[in-house]
Parts: sequence; C-alpha cells; structure tokens
Amino acid sequence: MNNVKTSKSIVNPIVRKDLKVISRSMKFSWGLFAYEAILALIFLFIMLTIRSVGSYSGIRSNTDVYEAYISFFLVIGIAQLIMISLIIPIITASSISGERERQTLDVMLTTTTSAPAIIIGKVSSAVFRVMIFVVASVPLMAISFIMGGLSWLMLLEYTVLAFVYAIMAGSIGTFCSSVCRKSIPAIIMSYVIYGTIYGITYVPLLLVAILGDIDDAVWSFLPLAFNPVQSFIVFFYGRMTGESLYEEIYSYGTNNNPIFEFFGSTTVWLIISVILQLGIAAFFIWMASLRLKPRNK
Repeated sequence: MNNVKTSKSIVNPIVRKDLKVISRSMKFSWGLFAYEAILALIFLFIMLTIRSVGSYSGIRSNTDVYEAYISFFLVIGIAQLIMISLIIPIITASSISGERERQTLDVMLTTTTSAPAIIIGKVSSAVFRVMIFVVASVPLMAISFIMGGLSWLMLLEYTVLAFVYAIMAGSIGTFCSSVCRKSIPAIIMSYVIYGTIYGITYVPLLLVAILGDIDDAVWSFLPLAFNPVQSFIVFFYGRMTGESLYEEIYSYGTNNNPIFEFFGSTTVWLIISVILQLGIAAFFIWMASLRLKPRNK
C-alpha cells in the first residue's frame, strides 16, 4: 500500500485529474477519430496521386514506386504539424480561463499544489493529448519506412521534435489562458504569439535579402533556431535528401568561419533548436506561474 501511495504522489494531480476526464470523454474519442479520418483521406489522396503520376509517366519500376512512398512521411508529417498547431491553442485556451469560468480556480489555488505545479500540470496534460494524436498516426507514416526505405531513427526524431513543439505551443497557450479571462481571447492571443515568433525570426534574413550582403546572410539564419517551423524544414530536407540545408547557403559567404560550418550540420542545428524551444517553453511557464499567484487570479 505504501508503494501504491508513493507512486500516485509522483504524478502531478492536475495531470491525473485531466487524464481521468479524457479517459471518460467521448468528445476526445470523436476528436481522435476525426483526426485519423483526415489523415486517412490525405493517405488515400497520396496513393491516388502516386498511381496517377506513375500511369501518366509510364513508371513501371518497383524502385521508382517505392521511392514515391517517401512522400507519405513528408505530406502526412506536415499535415499533422498543421493540425497540431490548430489543436493546441484550443486545448490550452481553457486550461486556466476555463477554471475561472467554472469558478473553480479559487478552490484550486487553495490546495497544496503550487502555481508552477498547476501550470506544468496543465501543459503536461495538453502535451499528453497531442502526443496521443501523433502516436496514433505512426502506422500511416510507417509506410514510408517499410516501403520507402527510410530509417526508423527519422520517425523517432520526428516524434521528439513534435513533442518539443507541443511543449512550447502548450506553454504559450497556457500562458495566454492565464492572462485572458475568456477562452476565445486566449486562443486569439496564442495565435498572435505564434505568428510573432514565427515571423520575427525571419526579419534578419529579409533585411539581408534586401541589403544584399551575402557575408551577413549566415548570421541572419541563426535567429531561425528559435523557430519550430524552420526546425522541421531543416529536418525534412536534411533527413530525406541526406544533405544539410545550410551547408550550401553558408558556402556562398566569403567569411570561412568555423562557426558557420558548425551550425551547418543538421543534427547540431536540431539540437540547438530543441534547447532554445524548451527555453521559450520554460519562460512562458514561469510567466504563467506569476500570473496564477492569488493576487493575480
């Protein structure tokens, strides 16, 4: 009995409560069904496209057909990221504001659970729900690995990147929910912050493109390490072509700086990007915790 009580105490109470609600909710089950149905339609569309292109171009070689199956991973992976971007703000928008609307936030704050633990619990439950969607799509994406010859390590890397992206997006959505008293404004605010992070990191690159100084171009790519969208672009390009996206770009500069070569590696770029995204998530979790203090409720 002592071991059972100890194991339960390890789990965040917010996560445990939300998981109980999810397990009994038909709404979540129907949402998962709709998610898989959309991916299945995309799957059928790709199959028909491959068949049509093969018939039109006269492809008969099994090698050519198998290589075409690689597109499953790319298209379904991108479609999944788009849906995750749309789902997470909706899930997290009511994480704190919903408690306010149900007038249960005051009760939650009077418990022994601290404000950071509440925020981490809300983010964790949102990430858990999103990762259920990601894991459920693995059988469809696995076709690219079974028939297309891709490495299973790529699927693991994609899952890790999706997990980190879910943490970052979930922390932003939870922060917005702690700031806004209603769910709809929290959703809008989440999308605004997403757009700001995604857009502002491209500003240095656009300035360099306008000024036309190629030596500064390599530096203008560094802020993109904060951008999860760019991380997936680097991942898909590097892992599916076997070449680094930045190596050729960096080669145009006359500054042969070893830092450029270091950042040119796909693996190094992804590791740095993951660390920076987790840093952004930690910042928004900290800010949400400050907002959740009793005087700010």
